[in-house]
Amino acid sequence: MSGQYITGIDIQNYRNIQQAKAQFSPGINIIFGENGQGKTNFLEAVWLLSGGKSFRGSKDREMINFERDSFIIEGVVRRREHDEKIRIACSKTNPRFQGRMASLSGSAFVSPSKIAGNFYRVIFSPVHLNIVSGSPALRRKFADACLCQMYPSFVENYRQYMHVIAQRNAFLKDVKKYSGRQDAIFDTFDSSLSKLGYSIYKMRKEFIRQLAEAAGQYYRNISGGREKLTFVYKYCADSRRGIAEKLRRSRQRDMVLGHTGQGIHKEDIEIFLDGRPAKEYASQGQQRSIVVAMKLAESDIMQSVTGTAPAVLLDDVLSELDGLRQDYLLNHIGGRQVFITSCHLDRIAVSGSRKFLVDGGEVKQCM
Repeated sequence: MSGQYITGIDIQNYRNIQQAKAQFSPGINIIFGENGQGKTNFLEAVWLLSGGKSFRGSKDREMINFERDSFIIEGVVRRREHDEKIRIACSKTNPRFQGRMASLSGSAFVSPSKIAGNFYRVIFSPVHLNIVSGSPALRRKFADACLCQMYPSFVENYRQYMHVIAQRNAFLKDVKKYSGRQDAIFDTFDSSLSKLGYSIYKMRKEFIRQLAEAAGQYYRNISGGREKLTFVYKYCADSRRGIAEKLRRSRQRDMVLGHTGQGIHKEDIEIFLDGRPAKEYASQGQQRSIVVAMKLAESDIMQSVTGTAPAVLLDDVLSELDGLRQDYLLNHIGGRQVFITSCHLDRIAVSGSRKFLVDGGEVKQCM
């Protein structure tokens, strides 16, 4: 086993789940039931133990059961025979818990981001199909979220970069107030952005290289070798000087538009299937297969960097996959803890799995 897995969870007043306890397998865990019963809510509660935000984009208070004042999720993560107890809490009325807070092994509650790195995880949800079909921002978000889990230095560089972008944009909106000093102020901002941006570019470039190799192989296998998946990193510039020059050349246009139109915050990761843009030509099943391949590749990259196989959470992953693709996926997710939700238990023929029925917000373990 990977050396890291969740042994169990205790959920109180989370969405439609008023109370649930479960003991998980370190291997495959299948969460099944009809639509609208709380399967994804249960999976999301597991996800939150990592310190991350809702993968559905929900606000913290929206995740509290509407009849209750607060929710609490407790889980135990075992890593190389050492247990860490993680608690996540949020309240409508308690000022200490107006947003989600997290506690690790009885320590004081802190921002959930402070416990990142204690539970590595990768999530596939239908909302992630937008990685292929949506805007460049969604593909950047995918890459950056992966890098944030693996490299604390990336988190800090990215945070600082976006802070300077916010300052530069605020300056652009009132640029006329700074007549005679505009170039000097631009130089200060752009010097910081080029330094921070180049560090981010280098880490993104290496990640995308690894992603292209691993996801490309996964997709070849998923498709039975019938289709080829490739990626192209559309970067701003490949040097600190190049980024600074792009920013300098865009100043006049930026002053007209009121925001910074060049930089690493505008880059894209283009996805191609058999040489054609996947966002335009890939079917729903192909898009789902692409994202699954990317998520499995993310898992492999994370394990190579951290030395720990992340848990893989698959929400409604089998929909729109043909039998060949389903069989490949189910037979190549071993060696790590996996959570799968499905309306159809009979589709998931995996030996040794632990099964949980979710019905009306109640969670029952099945033999």
